[in-house]
Amino acid sequence: MEPLFVLTIGQTPRNDIEKELRQVLGARPIEMHGALDGLSTEDINQFSPESAADTFHTHLANGADVIISKKAVTARLEKILATTGSRPVLVACTGKFSGLAKSHNVLFPSTILEGVVDAVAPANCTLGVLVPLVHQIEPLSQQWRRPDREVVVAAVKPGEDASQAAAALARAGVDLVVLDCFGYETALLSQVRKTTGVPVLSAVRCTAHVASELLG
Repeated sequence: MEPLFVLTIGQTPRNDIEKELRQVLGARPIEMHGALDGLSTEDINQFSPESAADTFHTHLANGADVIISKKAVTARLEKILATTGSRPVLVACTGKFSGLAKSHNVLFPSTILEGVVDAVAPANCTLGVLVPLVHQIEPLSQQWRRPDREVVVAAVKPGEDASQAAAALARAGVDLVVLDCFGYETALLSQVRKTTGVPVLSAVRCTAHVASELLG
């Protein structure tokens, strides 16, 4: 069985991501690498974001959260992708990678998730979106908005209590919720679904299903 190559924007291991992927992929081997693998804390501190638009949130091998430069991570991802050949590669991040060379074998969750939402969202709906960081609310609101779609975005980091964020989406009367972060786990999805009473789309699950189909 061909393994799925997974590339994170932080460091490995990422047992949380692998656990979520396995709910779709089952026993398929997963080969995971991190853009920051092998770097010290001092090295990573050099990757400070230049602006809010240049910001990624991820985890290090020691479990610490870190805010890093999207531009710096993109450069490191590009070097790794140059070595992967033609097999499918899943980039475990829902961020946009405008500076990353397009390749037919690279799966970007943001592209897949947007396609799924555009296909299944009701006309004239209100879309709820969860993101990790407060300063992502405005740019992600713009990214998900459509002429026939209102968007309500709330912030909660992976692993934190999503009660307030889920309640905010419920009060807004959303018709569908998107978990716009690859670090969100099943427990959060279940909580949001229970609180809002509407379907919830997981970036991890949607991308894993596409990867599974490609691998056969």
